[in-house]
Amino acid sequence: MSWYRPRNLLATVVVMALVAGGVLVALPYLVSTELIRARLIQEISNWTGYSVESRQSPQIAFFPVFSASLGDITIRNPWQRGGAAFMEAERIEVDLSLLSALMGNIEFTETKIVRPRFVIDEPIKSLSEIGEALAKSDGRIGDVVREARSAVEANPSKPDMSTVSSQPFGRVRLEDARVTFKRPINGVEEEISSISGVFDWPQTSGVASFRGTAIWHDEETEIDSSATKALLLLAGGTSPLQMNLSSTPLTLSFNGSANISKDQFFEGTLSLTSPSLRRTLEWSRMVSIPGAPVGSFALDASVSGSASRMKLDGLTATLNDNPAKGVIEVVLDDGTPSVTGTLAFETLDLRSVFSGFMPLPDSPENSNAVIDTAFLKKLNLDLRLSTQKATLGSVNLAKVAATAQIRNGRAIFDIGEASAFDGSVAASFQLADEGDGATLGELRLNGTDVNSASIASLLSLGDRFELGKGTISLVLKGPISRWSSALANAKGTLSMRFGAGQIRSLDFNSLLGKAKTDRFFSLNEQTNAWLAFDRLEIKANIMDGVAAIDTAQIQNKSGTLNFAGIVTLAGKSLALTGDYAAPIPAPKAAEGTEQPTPAAEPAVNHTRFFIGGSWDNPFISPIISPQN
Repeated sequence: MSWYRPRNLLATVVVMALVAGGVLVALPYLVSTELIRARLIQEISNWTGYSVESRQSPQIAFFPVFSASLGDITIRNPWQRGGAAFMEAERIEVDLSLLSALMGNIEFTETKIVRPRFVIDEPIKSLSEIGEALAKSDGRIGDVVREARSAVEANPSKPDMSTVSSQPFGRVRLEDARVTFKRPINGVEEEISSISGVFDWPQTSGVASFRGTAIWHDEETEIDSSATKALLLLAGGTSPLQMNLSSTPLTLSFNGSANISKDQFFEGTLSLTSPSLRRTLEWSRMVSIPGAPVGSFALDASVSGSASRMKLDGLTATLNDNPAKGVIEVVLDDGTPSVTGTLAFETLDLRSVFSGFMPLPDSPENSNAVIDTAFLKKLNLDLRLSTQKATLGSVNLAKVAATAQIRNGRAIFDIGEASAFDGSVAASFQLADEGDGATLGELRLNGTDVNSASIASLLSLGDRFELGKGTISLVLKGPISRWSSALANAKGTLSMRFGAGQIRSLDFNSLLGKAKTDRFFSLNEQTNAWLAFDRLEIKANIMDGVAAIDTAQIQNKSGTLNFAGIVTLAGKSLALTGDYAAPIPAPKAAEGTEQPTPAAEPAVNHTRFFIGGSWDNPFISPIISPQN
């Protein structure tokens, strides 16, 4: 009988194969495609709370897994009349339970949405609306959302979720999705494209997460986010929230909690890093500032706020390797972002900070470009800065207190107090939009107890001036369209007064002698002699970039040197007349005679000459012979 057993085994295998084949042949008839279509639409509607339409019959596949594909899907907000649909997708593919389908039920194990396009109003606002829609929907998800809402309403600060049932949700894969939305700040339409990733929410009582990639403003961004209490978040409660974004222009990390109900708020810790602040601003398209610094930027802070307000407390930031600490608040009301705060630096490049809010030229070639003043109406700013050490171009400053303000089409950058030039200085610069394309600029500079040597070096006069300390005041105002023409269009005043000092490499006695005899000669001739003075004073009115000298006087023990004429600020050209008045000593009376009565005014010897050339390379020629 040994031959009988193999025959029985073979027969059993054949019978089972025939049964399996029969079942497979019969499956398309046992599983109703119309039932699957109807239940798919119903389940998707129950998921989202929105109405679902499909204009195609489902495609059923049994290998490698039992799945269904539904094409030409449209999902709409049932309470919204007209307008674009919430989502339109090429197709939705779902993995199903075969046993449940044979019994007339639909259970999803995984869902793939292929090339969907989502149209939303504002991201956070739309999430809140989805929660509202789910609470009004039928089905298991709607039931648990309503239960969670009841728990939140009973105790908003600490809802009891133990009585809320838990339902399976599953996994949703997005393939090549697009999201179109409006920016909360200005209502401009934006699009995030090429979204591919996985939304995972196994149970409604558990964690929901999304991991994937997307393209925004031509930059690929990796996204990793999760909500520990996602159901509570949709029901109007507060959930722990974690979000990481990583792209070439910006890396962002948030870890805290959030609420997306009508009283939206969030709080937690925020970290930002960027290789270039200018590139990040351009990429985000928040504020266009052509002169923004190109250097690296990093920020860590405790953050709290709502959809229209954000406060960064305990902030530590680094801009172009300049570390800072402080507080910043950002408000997005009325469509224009407002930034206020205080920042304390150890060291600071003031030019890089100011260029972060105003397009300053970074090269002589760029100084001829038209100044873009669009930023004056795109941002409100009130930022207070302090630093122990700072630089502004070639000028070194210490103990600086400064402000940067932008409001109502006017920018003001003010150094209220600082130590510089061995004294103290205060300065401000204003840029105002006057309408019809006109822009007005104003510069003010005041210095007290400053060293004339430092001022002379700043004016490219070399190191010939030293020791003298005094005061300086400069006011310039005028239309400004290009930095290169700012001085040529300016008007204002200049005054300088310095005490005892000296001008090196200047033989004054030789100068007077040459002024009487030589045709012309340079003041830059090298000599070891120097001119000591007791007092130096200059007053000038400035018009169209030309300084008309009202008073220019140098006093020393031998006499008084006066100047009159003009100096061009942009070209540094000189056209001055000089007059040196030296008192003539009274003759001594002969021995045995009476001393003559002093004259009402002592006799003075005048030496007059012309000064031309430029202020960093002047020359002198006589114009009038000496008169006694």
